[in-house]
Amino acid sequence: MKQIELQAMNFKQSLPVVYEDLEPFLMAELNLLRDKLISLPDSTSSKEILYLFESCVLSLNNIENNEEIDSTIDTEEREGLCDALYKMGTIVGLDETTEYIDNWREW
Repeated sequence: MKQIELQAMNFKQSLPVVYEDLEPFLMAELNLLRDKLISLPDSTSSKEILYLFESCVLSLNNIENNEEIDSTIDTEEREGLCDALYKMGTIVGLDETTEYIDNWREW
């Protein structure tokens, strides 16, 4: 079931407004996380799942250091990223109320 729900996610709905130079990098990170989550067995622990989210958020933190990108993650992007990440987290059984994304994000 989680595979179908994750595959059905449209990240553009979470990120309707995003800088043109930033969009491919944000989408690549979200797609990579989704692909990893889809491939997990149902018996995967929450700790292992959280590690995947942490890795994704840390990669997103580094986007602003990318010299190919002039834009930064601003309010619209931040809210959209959190929305997409928490939606994926809920699908795989994480509790959004713990605000786990905030533990790692710098944006």
